[in-house]
Amino acid sequence: MIGHPSRARTAITVFVLAVALTGCATAPAQLKDSAAERLQSGVQDVTASAATGDLAGARSALGDLQADLLAAAAAGEVTGQRSAQIQSAINLVDADLDAAIEASKPVETVAPAPEPIPTPTPTKDAKPGKGDGKDGDEEHGKDKDD
Repeated sequence: MIGHPSRARTAITVFVLAVALTGCATAPAQLKDSAAERLQSGVQDVTASAATGDLAGARSALGDLQADLLAAAAAGEVTGQRSAQIQSAINLVDADLDAAIEASKPVETVAPAPEPIPTPTPTKDAKPGKGDGKDGDEEHGKDKDD
């Protein structure tokens, strides 16, 4: 049993891909036996990697499977309709692998940057002993001293 939810989902999607290819094998007019064998082997590679949690290996095997499908289509070994069905299944597996890879990345907890402490801007009035003469202290100071 697969313990991690993303691995389980990927394995289920790979199973869907395998079923799509199994259906292909029963319709020789849509997929030649040699192409079906290559594609099924590719699905097994993807499945084995995904089941063990080797997401990079599953991604690589899926790329190989994609290349095999394109080669089979170019060689006329698979019909356009069946190729589209298999491609749809490959796209599902690819999306699940993306999600599983993203979910497996460690979550970075970044502490928010401390907010700078505002430094008060001194005013002329705030400087001790440095009156600007506008507040009347100097005039009153002269009167007080006299």
